[in-house]
Amino acid sequence: MARFQPCAMAECPPVTRRRPIALLAAMVAAAAVGAPSAIAAGEGQDPTSTTTPTVPEPQPGTTATTPTLIAKPAQRTQSAKPRSAKLTLRVAGIRDGKLGAGKKVHAAGYLHPFVRGQHVRVKLARNGHVVKKMNPYVKRVAHRNVGRFKFRSGELIKPGHYRVSALHLGNDQQARDWARSGKFKIRYPDLDPGVRNSTVKTFNHLLLAQGYYSTHGKRYGSKTGFAVMAFRKVNGMKRTFNASPGIFKKLADGRGDFDLKYPGAGKHVEVDISKQVMVFANHGKPQYTFHVATGAPATPTIRGHYHFYTRQPGYNSEGMYYSVYWHGGYAIHGYHSVPPYPASHGCVRNPIPESIFIYDWVKIGMSIYVYG
Repeated sequence: MARFQPCAMAECPPVTRRRPIALLAAMVAAAAVGAPSAIAAGEGQDPTSTTTPTVPEPQPGTTATTPTLIAKPAQRTQSAKPRSAKLTLRVAGIRDGKLGAGKKVHAAGYLHPFVRGQHVRVKLARNGHVVKKMNPYVKRVAHRNVGRFKFRSGELIKPGHYRVSALHLGNDQQARDWARSGKFKIRYPDLDPGVRNSTVKTFNHLLLAQGYYSTHGKRYGSKTGFAVMAFRKVNGMKRTFNASPGIFKKLADGRGDFDLKYPGAGKHVEVDISKQVMVFANHGKPQYTFHVATGAPATPTIRGHYHFYTRQPGYNSEGMYYSVYWHGGYAIHGYHSVPPYPASHGCVRNPIPESIFIYDWVKIGMSIYVYG
């Protein structure tokens, strides 16, 4: 058996210190390459489907290095600055800080400069509470670098302080701005018999809404005058047929109706001798209130609760027109003279033009309460 003989120095080349370091770096790199494959295999994936960068084996006499990825700085995009905005607002029809009763607000606004796709929030407020709002788009005015928008309200009747405001919220294209009109109120006119216009029509509708028998038309005729007389009587005013601005305003505010004494009595009739009015009540409210004349001091109208028991159409020998009786000879009926004070022989007189309507509304057996 041959014995081991150490080699001579001339036969064994010297070992340098770099060789083990290079070998170790190669082993680390190989392990790094194999790790993703092993992980993929552990997760049920095909290790060959994962692509990993190949690290070149270091050459003898060199030191292994790890490649470094240098990220480029992100490019920052700067958005364009929104264009400026100048908003103006104009309201038509305002005179001395007032708008006519029953008229509509017509407002026009302008946004400078014009930018396509913009819209404005427009509001109409009464005593600080919004009554109408719109969100119109701004349209370009021909041959000008300005946009325009419009606003229109419904008929304004209720008393109070009104104001129109407009707001452009602002966005990436155009800046924010706002504008508002000055405050304005409603102007109520003085109406006299014989007038015919749309304001009278509005006034008649207000009378009907508050339970006064009137017409739906534009003419201030006898029916309107009788309703005004009834309103004046109920509210303790001077007994005339003219409609003052105060009456218009009170009606517009939903006030001035008759206060029923027997609201729970169902559909019935009430006669208030102190006020000289007759009221048709329905559903707990005064549906129609009439100007009437009850018995004169020498021939007073009886008071109490009765029921209608008979009726007589047309005229009778006494000049009574379309009569409905509730006790003996006491009746409600039309008559040629109905002054604003007690003047009858005991009956309840109503104006001739209203007699047929009254006759048809009252039914046999219906209750009538006479008091005051």
